[in-house]
Amino acid sequence: MTVPASIPSDEVRRLEALRALMVLDSPAEPLFDSIARMAAEVCGVPIALISLVDAERQWFKASVGLPGVNETPRDVAFCSHAILSDELMEVHDATQDARFARNPLVTGAPDIRFYAGAPLHASGDGDRVGTLCVIDRRARELTEQQRATLHSLSTMVSQALDMRRDLIARAFSVRQEYEKALSESEMRYRTMVEAQTEMMSLAWPQGEVFYVNPAYARHFGLQPGDMVGKDLFSYVDAADREAVRSRIAEVFRTEGTTQGENRMVSADGSERWMAWTNSFLRDSEQRPYLHSVGRDITAQKAAERALLASQQLLERTGRVARVGGWELDLRSRRVSWSAETRRIHEVPADFTPTLDNALDFYTPDAQRAMSAAVRQATMTGASWDLEVPLVTAAGQRIWVRAVGEAEYEGGAVVRLFGAFQDVTERRRMAQQLANSERFVRLVTDGLPIRIAYVDRELRFRFANLAQCQRFGVSREEVIGRTREELLGEPASPESVQRVQRVLAGTVQSYERDEVRDGVAHRIESQLVPDISDDGQVRGFFSTGVDITQRAAAERGLRVLTAILEHTSDFVVQTDLKGRVTYMNPAARRALGFSPDEDVGTHMFTEFNTPETNVLYGEAILPAVRAGGMWVGETTVYAAGQRVVPVSHMVIAHRDGEGRIQHFSAIMRDISEAAQARAALLKQTATLRSITEALPSLVAVVGPDERYQFVNSAFERWHRVPREQILGHSMEDFLGAAEYARTRPMVQKVLGGETLTFDQDHPQRVPASHVTIHFIPLWSEPGAVDGFVSMAQDVTSYHQEAGRLLELAQHDPLTGLLNRAGLQAYVGQKDLAVEGPLLALLYIDLDHFKPVNDAHGHPVGDLLLQAFAQRLLALVRPSDAVARLGGDEFAVVLAGVREPAHAEAVAHKILEAAHTPFEIGNLRLSVGASAGLALGTDAARGWADLMARADEKLYLAKRSGRGQFQGG
Repeated sequence: MTVPASIPSDEVRRLEALRALMVLDSPAEPLFDSIARMAAEVCGVPIALISLVDAERQWFKASVGLPGVNETPRDVAFCSHAILSDELMEVHDATQDARFARNPLVTGAPDIRFYAGAPLHASGDGDRVGTLCVIDRRARELTEQQRATLHSLSTMVSQALDMRRDLIARAFSVRQEYEKALSESEMRYRTMVEAQTEMMSLAWPQGEVFYVNPAYARHFGLQPGDMVGKDLFSYVDAADREAVRSRIAEVFRTEGTTQGENRMVSADGSERWMAWTNSFLRDSEQRPYLHSVGRDITAQKAAERALLASQQLLERTGRVARVGGWELDLRSRRVSWSAETRRIHEVPADFTPTLDNALDFYTPDAQRAMSAAVRQATMTGASWDLEVPLVTAAGQRIWVRAVGEAEYEGGAVVRLFGAFQDVTERRRMAQQLANSERFVRLVTDGLPIRIAYVDRELRFRFANLAQCQRFGVSREEVIGRTREELLGEPASPESVQRVQRVLAGTVQSYERDEVRDGVAHRIESQLVPDISDDGQVRGFFSTGVDITQRAAAERGLRVLTAILEHTSDFVVQTDLKGRVTYMNPAARRALGFSPDEDVGTHMFTEFNTPETNVLYGEAILPAVRAGGMWVGETTVYAAGQRVVPVSHMVIAHRDGEGRIQHFSAIMRDISEAAQARAALLKQTATLRSITEALPSLVAVVGPDERYQFVNSAFERWHRVPREQILGHSMEDFLGAAEYARTRPMVQKVLGGETLTFDQDHPQRVPASHVTIHFIPLWSEPGAVDGFVSMAQDVTSYHQEAGRLLELAQHDPLTGLLNRAGLQAYVGQKDLAVEGPLLALLYIDLDHFKPVNDAHGHPVGDLLLQAFAQRLLALVRPSDAVARLGGDEFAVVLAGVREPAHAEAVAHKILEAAHTPFEIGNLRLSVGASAGLALGTDAARGWADLMARADEKLYLAKRSGRGQFQGG
C-alpha cells in the first residue's frame, strides 16, 4: 500500500503562502519551462517537474517528459515527502523504498524508479510550497555537482515565483495609489477654495491706488489708508510686473474686462498667487479707472501642481513598468482603458474599447482563455492571471499579462477590473538571463582562476567553482556568507586594509601565501571596485591565480643557472652540425677562452682528440640519436693541446615532436677523483633536464648580448628554432623596436641588478603578456658574465583582469566612459601640474524625455548613441567623453590654456545637439544645456571640478536651456 507523507505542523501557514504566490492553475510560462528542462539536462533524466503541493493535490507549474499530466493526488506524491525538509530528498530505487514500493506511480505509469526533489521556499517565513524534482525510470544516484546544481535551480525557481507575485501586487497597487492621490488632492483644493477671502482695489490708469478694502490691505500687513496713493504695480512680483501692465493697458484700450493670474509679495515676504478680474469703469466725472477683484489661489496652484505631479508620476510609472489598467462595468457593459493600456494595444486616442473588440486583439487560443476567465469571474467572482499572445492594432505580435478580479455590490459581481502589462521584453530577458547566467557559470567554472563578487557587507554574491573549492564547500554554502564565516577565523589586518581601500575605490593587487591541506601555495590576487553611475562603490570583484608552480620554477631556474655557471665541469652545447653554441665558464677556462669570447665560430671536434672524434662517429652520435643520451669516458684537449681524461655525457635535446634540436656535452676532469666526477655528471645532467622541462621561457644571454641558451618553451613561444636564436644578438633576434624597449633592462642586469618586469606583445597573434625576470650571471665577484632571462606567459590573467576593469569603467549603451571611468581618467592626471589646464563640460540633453515618451526607449537609446558619436567627433583623442547616466554627459578637455578654447568646444557641442537626429525614418530634434568649469588642483580635486560644472549647468537650464554657463 502507499505510505502518504505526514502533514507539516505549519500546514495552514504553508498553504496561505502558496495561495499568496497567485500561481496555481496558471498557464505554462517559458521561464519555468526552461528551468525544468535545464534540470533534466543537468541531471541526465527524462522527467523534470516544478511541483506545487496544494491541500489535496500536487500541481505542476512546469513539466518535462510528462505530456498531458498537470497534477496528481497529494497522497501518492513523492514531493509531499520532499517538502518535509530543507534538504534535497533523493530516492535511488523506489521499488526498494518501503514508502514508495507499492505507490501506483511506481507500479504503473510513469514507472518511477529514481526521484530527487529540492524544496521551493516562499519569501517571508520560508515555507516550503513545493519542489523542483527530477525523475528517471531506472535506479541511479546524482553526483555532488548535480545535487548542487539542482539546489541552485530550485533557488532560482523560488526567486522567480516571488518576483512574479510582486509584479502582480504592484500592478494592483498602482491604481489604488492613483485614486487615493486624486481624492486627497481634490479635498485639499476644496478646503482651500472655501477658505479664501476676496480682495478689491480701485486705481487710476497710471496705477495710482485710491481705494483698497481691508482684505487687500491685510494681505500686505497694512491698513487701507496706508496704500492709498501708492503704485498698484509695486505690489506685483517683479517677474510678472510687465505682463500685468500689458493686461491693464488692454482693459483701458478695450474698455472691457479681463481675467488673469499673477504673483504678489505678501507681508511676510512670501510669494502668493492671485486670480484677478479687472474691469474698466468711469466715475461720476467720466474719468476712467480700474476696478480689480482678486482672490488668493496659492493653495489652488499648489494643489494643481501636486495633482499634475501625481498624475504625471502615475503615468510615468505605468510607462516605465509597462503596466496599464482596465475596467469593465457589467451593468453598462462599458470598458475603460488607461493610457498605458491604449499604448500597449497601439490604438489611436479616439478608439472606443468594447468587450468584443478588446478580445479581437488576442490570438484564437488566447481569446478562448480570456473569454472563459471573464465568464468565470462574472459568475463566481474568481480572479485570473493569464500570460497570453496578443496582436496590436499595428500588427505587432507581443506577449501580455492580464490580471483581473471582481468587485461586488450587495453580494453580486458588478464590475471587473485589473492590470495589463506588456511582458514581451521580460519574457525575452528572462530567457536571456537564464542562458547568460548558465553561460557565465560554465565559462568561469572552467577557468583556473578564482573569481568572486563581494558586496559592501563583505558577503559573496558570486563565486566560480575554483573559489568554492578554495573553501571546500558548495556554491550555495558560499553565496551570502563572509570570508570569516567560511574560514572560521578573522581576517588579518593587511586583508582588512586592502578591503577598506578597494571599497574606497582603489584597485588592490598583491601576492600572498596560503596553506591548504598542509601545503603552501603562492596566490596572486586582485580586487577591483564596482563603481555605480553615481560614483558609489557597490562592492568589488576578486580574482586569484595560483602561481605556486611559477614561483617554484623561478627558484629552480636560479638554482640550475647558479650550478651551471659555478660548476667545475666543462659544459658545452652545440647545434646539430657540431657548432658550439654555449660553453660554461669552466670549459672556457680549460680551453683558454676569455669569459666574453665568442665561441660560436668553433666546431666541437676541434677540442676532441682523434680517438674521441672516431668514437663520436661510431658510438656516441648513434647512441644519442637512438636513446637521447650517451655516457662514457673520453679524452679532450685543454689549452696548449694538453690531453685531459674526462667523464663524458652527451645529451640530445628534442622538441615536442621528438626531433633533436641541439646537443649538450658535460665533461669532468677525472684525472683526480672518479667518484667526484660521476656525482657531478649526474647532477649536471639532472639540472639540464629540469631546465628543458620548465614551462617558463628560459634563455641565457652572454655579456655580448648574444643568446647562449634557450629552452624548448622559449622556442615554442617565439615560434623560432633555437639554431636561429643561439649565437645571435638580442637586437638581431628581437628586432630594432623590441630591442629598444628591452635595452634599458638589459643594461641594468648587466650592471648587476636583478629585475622583474611585465611586457605586452600586441604584435603576436593572439596578443600576449609576459612577466620577465632578468638574473645576472656572476663569473667571479664583481664580474657579470651575462644573465638568465626567465619569462612566464600571463596573457589569460591580464585579459580577464582587463575585461573586468573595462566592464566596470564603460557605459554599456554608448561605449563611452561611465562615471567611474571618467574619474579614473582624471585620477591618472597629475592635478598639481595638469589640473589648472583641465576643463569639464557637464551636458544635459533638453527635451529628451518627450522622445522616449513618444517613440519608446529603443529610439531614445539610438539617439543617445548618436549623440555620443557626435561628442567623440568634436574632441581630441587625448580628451575624455563619458555618459554619467540617463541623458547626462561630460567632456574633460586637457591642456586648455585659454577659456575661449573650452567655450568654443561648448558652442560646437550645443550646435551638434540642436542639429536634428535621423533615427530610422524619424527626424528628431532635442537640444542641450551645458555647464563649464575650468581648472582644479590636487587640493580641490575631481569632486570640486564636477560640482562647479554641475552648478553652471543648473544656471544654464534656469536661464532657458539651449545654452551654457561658465568659462
